[in-house]
Amino acid sequence: MSKVIYCLYDGSGIAGLDAAKAGHSVFCFNADSANHGAYFIKMDHPNLHYINLWIDEDFDEKRKLMSIPDPDFIFAFPDCTHVAVSGAQHDKTTDQKDETVRSAKYVQMLGEKYQCPWVVENPVSQLATKWRKPDSYFDPYEYGGYLSGEEAQFHPKMPKFDAYTKKTSLWYGNGFKVPPKKPVDHIGYCWSWKHLGGKSKKTKVLRSLTPRGWAKAVFEANLSS
Repeated sequence: MSKVIYCLYDGSGIAGLDAAKAGHSVFCFNADSANHGAYFIKMDHPNLHYINLWIDEDFDEKRKLMSIPDPDFIFAFPDCTHVAVSGAQHDKTTDQKDETVRSAKYVQMLGEKYQCPWVVENPVSQLATKWRKPDSYFDPYEYGGYLSGEEAQFHPKMPKFDAYTKKTSLWYGNGFKVPPKKPVDHIGYCWSWKHLGGKSKKTKVLRSLTPRGWAKAVFEANLSS
């Protein structure tokens, strides 16, 4: 049976692509005017629907007015800029950090409201102390075995099979299933932090992309049957 998948704070469509290919309806909600701007990398499939919408306290009512159905599964990728450990040396206001925490809590609220599995994915960050301890962690290379190696590279320095390290936190609930890992050999560092400099929107988008192996693994564990 076809399901409704929400991908919150997601402008690329990577997380929901496999679900879309399987016949599910995937709605990717992200504001083009937000920190990362409009995504120049977007997956293309008839079942992928990109919605330019702020995810705030009125989000649920707004999407209902747009006749978007209730979710059966929620992916979420709140902006990590203000809470990332990698950027801890930069001054972030309390309001900015609190906004990220509010975003994560809002995802949990939606999952509980609609009694559907949900998962929040974020690089290791201060969310662990400002919200709660993550339920688990992963590095992209640990799910590289789900990929064929034929996937398009979004940047010349991006290794195939997601063969890089980037410790990432997961918070989840309502029956979300953590997929088994299929690790591959890796380069030993995060390619996007080593090879991409500056604060351009292009850099922000490339650094924010969902690891495709992890996305495919989550699909197989939670949405393929």
